[in-house]
Amino acid sequence: MKSWLTAVVVGLGVVLGPMATPAQAASICNQQNQTPKAYMCLWINGVGNNRYVVHVGIDVHGLTLAQAQEYIDDPGDPFVVAAITRNDRVLFTIPLVGLGASAESGLSGDFEIEVPGSALNENTQGADSVRARVWLIDRDTNQVIQIYKSEPIAGVWS
Repeated sequence: MKSWLTAVVVGLGVVLGPMATPAQAASICNQQNQTPKAYMCLWINGVGNNRYVVHVGIDVHGLTLAQAQEYIDDPGDPFVVAAITRNDRVLFTIPLVGLGASAESGLSGDFEIEVPGSALNENTQGADSVRARVWLIDRDTNQVIQIYKSEPIAGVWS
């Protein structure tokens, strides 16, 4: 039975030819050594029909619980997040979906958006290189406290 099934699958491959498979998830995480220190991750996950979920997570662990809570208590979001190109051009912003403060992680934020592959196409001549940039903003003064940038994820998304 198993050899018959293998023959059918191989035969279908010959008849149908190579088929595109759903894109796999790609992610990169890295320590940010600026002050305040942070840890951030960028994920790009294919969800079918040339659409991708882009997710960014950050823990600004260089803050105490009280400092992190103060950012949350201010009016407005303490983070602005964008997907950027290898040349630092903004592709699109990524909305906040979760915000928290804890003694262990400091100030934490999660950001997510679903986009077409064309939104990630930063290089029409080949592979794309996408990063996340996160601005930490003190909304009491509207002062940018720190800018964090992820390592790149390379792929062909369009």
